[in-house]
Amino acid sequence: MADRIDTLTHRLSVLSEPMRLDILMIISSEGTCNASQILSHFDITQPTLSHHMSVLIENEIVTATKQGRFMRYSINTKAVNELKSVLDVLCSGKKAASSVKLPSKVKAETPVVTETLSDKTRKKKKKSDKKKKDKKKKK
Repeated sequence: MADRIDTLTHRLSVLSEPMRLDILMIISSEGTCNASQILSHFDITQPTLSHHMSVLIENEIVTATKQGRFMRYSINTKAVNELKSVLDVLCSGKKAASSVKLPSKVKAETPVVTETLSDKTRKKKKKSDKKKKDKKKKK
């Protein structure tokens, strides 16, 4: 069950990127399309689109089928319907259906993710703090 929740939450994070969500909307409206059809809607390079498509394919949100020398992209309706089921449960306020198994409670040991400073930022902050202390000492 934890693996399924991890998969769903990861897919949601993949969709939180605005460009990917826009790409999905285009594919959904067209049914299937190739890269040049998707690119015609954006001012991005082919490698940028390729990156976003590989993330969507890797997370099984989009399927790719080779057709001649082109790849045809379509929505993986099974994956999207799983996400929809979770969102429907959240919107309804009802208990999760048997097809959507959500954890009954969050464990107290679950770590809370906090924003951390990178080593470089931390060093800059230390230098800045040291300069402030030095100035106070001189006064």
